[in-house]
This record gives sequence, C-alpha cells and structure tokens, in this order.
Amino acid sequence: MNAAHSSAYERLVAAAAGLKVPDAVREVATAPPRDPEPGQIWRAVWERTIQLLVITAVDDDTVHAIPVSLERYADASTLLLPAEASTLEQPLALWWGLKQPVPWCVLDRQVSQLTVPLAASLHPDLPHTAPPGARWGSAPPSPAVADAEYRGVLTDTLARLSAARWMPEGSGALPQLLQQRGVTVAQLGAQLQLPPAQALPLWRGQYPLTADQAEKLAVFLGLGMDEVLAANPALPPAVVSELNRPLRRSQLRALAARHLEDEHRARLRAAYGIVTLAARQEDRTHINWAARTDGYFELRLGQ
Repeated sequence: MNAAHSSAYERLVAAAAGLKVPDAVREVATAPPRDPEPGQIWRAVWERTIQLLVITAVDDDTVHAIPVSLERYADASTLLLPAEASTLEQPLALWWGLKQPVPWCVLDRQVSQLTVPLAASLHPDLPHTAPPGARWGSAPPSPAVADAEYRGVLTDTLARLSAARWMPEGSGALPQLLQQRGVTVAQLGAQLQLPPAQALPLWRGQYPLTADQAEKLAVFLGLGMDEVLAANPALPPAVVSELNRPLRRSQLRALAARHLEDEHRARLRAAYGIVTLAARQEDRTHINWAARTDGYFELRLGQ
C-alpha cells in the first residue's frame, strides 16, 4: 500500500472510529440486501478489493458507478459534496472522472443514500449543474502530489472491479473430452455413482456436471477441476444474473464456508447445482430461476 493510500485509509479508520453511525445508515446496513438503484452508495467487494461506489444508473448486468471517498483528495473532475448531501452525514468526494460500469457481482451491501439528485448533465465544465452546496475540485499542481497518487489508486481499483468475472465461457465440449479419453457411459456412471439413466445425459453433454461431479471426474481424468467445469455447457444467463444479485452474497459466503472454499468456487458450485436441479423438473420450458435458486440454497443451507 503506497503512502497516499495508507494515509487515506488510516484517516478513514480514525474518522469512522469517532463517528456516531446515523440511524439511516444503520437501518440500511441491517436491512436485507436489495437490488441497486441510482443514488445509492454501495460497498463493492471483489477478492481483496474494497471500494465505496455511488450508483448513477442500473442495467441488467452492470451498474454505472463513481468511486467515493471521505477524503479531501480531489482533482478537477471530482465533485465535493457537503455532509448533508448523503445519509452518511460526512463530506464526500465523488470521483466523477473515473465513472465506469461494473458488474452486479461486485456489489456487497448498500451503506448510504444520496439526499440530493445528480443531474444527467453534471460535468466539471458546467459548474451550475452541481447540487446545492457542492463544488468541483481543482487539478493537482503536480503528478507527484498525494491527490494525483490517490487518483491512480482509485483508477486501479475501478479497473479490477470492472473486470470482475466468475462464470466460465462453457465450451460444451464435455462429450468430446470424454470420448477422447475413452470414457464410456458405464465408466462415467461408476465414477460419479450414477445410474445409467442419469449418466447418459451427462455423457452427451445435455446436462452440466455439478462441482462435486467435476471434482471426481477431474481426478479420474488427471485434469484440473476448472478444466472439467469449463467443458460444461454454458450457464443460462438468467442463472448468472440471479447469482450476481447482492441478496445472494451472504448465501454464497455461507456455502463457501461450508465447503471450505472461496466465494468464486462457491458461485460455480451453486450455479451448476441450480441448473442440475432445474434439469430434473418435468417442465423445463418455463423455469423460474429465482425460485430454483431459493430452492437450492434452502436444500444446501436451510435458508
């Protein structure tokens, strides 16, 4: 961690330690997670990256977000908001020049809400569009100053969040892989402890392997588990979207803890498990993926 980021983090911790948590923030933080909406402030978490973001727009798979800090670091494209502009009741720096889309899967929990609207035309070159009491920052006098260095840290952070992905492409090449290795339906069934009626659709690539099945098959084939999972059919987009929702993160973390694995592996476990459950239902033309996801976690976690 560089000096600017370390100093910023230390001041943030010190400030947080001396703050009384506003009732509105406490209420949001303890409420069940909901889908994101414009004007909300969220904590984004992906692997070891953590960042506060203001949501400006919401799409099906991404949100358009601006990094937020409690610092007075700023540049000419940073909007400085007064304390009364959010339920955090603290002055905020919105790094408008770093706005970009990030996937839903990085959103962890809403922490606050803006109390002032952000105009669609908001831009540093149009100072009159800033909310009441807000102002634009100024350009650092040198790239070496802390403001510019901190902006670089935020740029890297947003790049990592924007690039976050967890689902494999899904080549659908499992049948070819099994045939190349000379694996018969009977051998597949024996390895996975499945009757022929269940082993045959897997062998044909009609259904995906679950994470547990992929792990067993990987050992048998002498491959990595991720290689075997990548040969599965592509996941239905609706399953990916459902597991990207913030309300699923606590369930995914509980699943990861139960299997002593990281969140990435737990997402894969859940995704292929949900698809496998859906494959067993009689009507596979109209699948309620939200209900199937609820059913999967109820079965695995009792929640």
